[in-house]
Amino acid sequence: MSEATVAEKKTVGLMADPHLPMALAQKLQATTAQMLSSSLDSTIEWIVEIEQQSLPLDANGDVELNLHSQEVRDRLGWDYLIYLTDLPKYANSEPMISSVNTDYGSAMIALPALGVVRTNRVRRALLQTIGALHGATNAPSLGRGRVSAAILPFSPERSTPAPETNQNSYETLKGIRGRAQLLAGMVRGNRPWRILPGLSGAMAAATATGAFGVFYTSIWSMADYLSAPRLTSISLLSITIMTIWLIAHNDLWERPRGGRRTERKVSYNLATVITILIAVAAMYLGLFAVIFGGALVVINSEYLAAQLGHPAGIDEYFNLAWLSASLGTIAGALGSSLDDEESVRKATFSSREYDRRQLSKTRPQ
Repeated sequence: MSEATVAEKKTVGLMADPHLPMALAQKLQATTAQMLSSSLDSTIEWIVEIEQQSLPLDANGDVELNLHSQEVRDRLGWDYLIYLTDLPKYANSEPMISSVNTDYGSAMIALPALGVVRTNRVRRALLQTIGALHGATNAPSLGRGRVSAAILPFSPERSTPAPETNQNSYETLKGIRGRAQLLAGMVRGNRPWRILPGLSGAMAAATATGAFGVFYTSIWSMADYLSAPRLTSISLLSITIMTIWLIAHNDLWERPRGGRRTERKVSYNLATVITILIAVAAMYLGLFAVIFGGALVVINSEYLAAQLGHPAGIDEYFNLAWLSASLGTIAGALGSSLDDEESVRKATFSSREYDRRQLSKTRPQ
């Protein structure tokens, strides 16, 4: 773009909560300016800046974006402020994707409502909000290819224009499909894989207990006798017990405050349960792999066949590891806890809301 064609500069500020929102802001920073120039207004030199900062919540759990927008934009020299948050938000009794207030020059994107967050979805929402702030009439169709996609007839998204001056317009999710998308995004935001290191103590205890299955012939016979549906039931039972124990023992049950408390309590706790369930299931698979490999190394196939009274193949080793992993999960991990309870608790939504409520209500720090 030549200097002669540039009428003015516009600075878009991406303010992001820590962790996933900030990582997405950093990923989008490099390409957003170019896409704004090509898709929105080529006569403007677009500048995109980012800053990690969480804004306070009011008594109802709403982000005080409009209250702080002018001060933040003046302080940082931004024309438009886009706030990326990892907290689920609601508008018009529906899960909110984004809110835009053109009078304040600010917008907010709630990442959980975008589902299992993909960069393309965030980019599309970002381009839409910037376009709306800039007054573009084609804001919903900004972008190219997968990014553009105006709202489709079967999409769970709903647009609500601002009813009056100084009020927000909203992009929300409708119906059961929309709430399922929100729940998936909340689980993604909890990052279940980060819990696995905290389960190392439980994994060690479960491995020690499950290893008995490698050495005790009675467990060999039981594993050989049980049907696949019965072994599946035992697996599910062991994972369920472990999940319930970790949630109860580490006090991970969510107690949100503010508006829509009942719905938020249900969604928050469903997200917590699914997050822990995924982590425990991953631990279980790791335990199974360890026991299965150990059984192949330690137990001679001819000796196993002699104990079982029939030829032994890979299926017998598989069933042995299957039952041993289940027993190990129940017996070995039941009395254990997360190695780093505080870091896991900080990943829950109620804890994140609590932290934001403690922020200054007069000025972001």
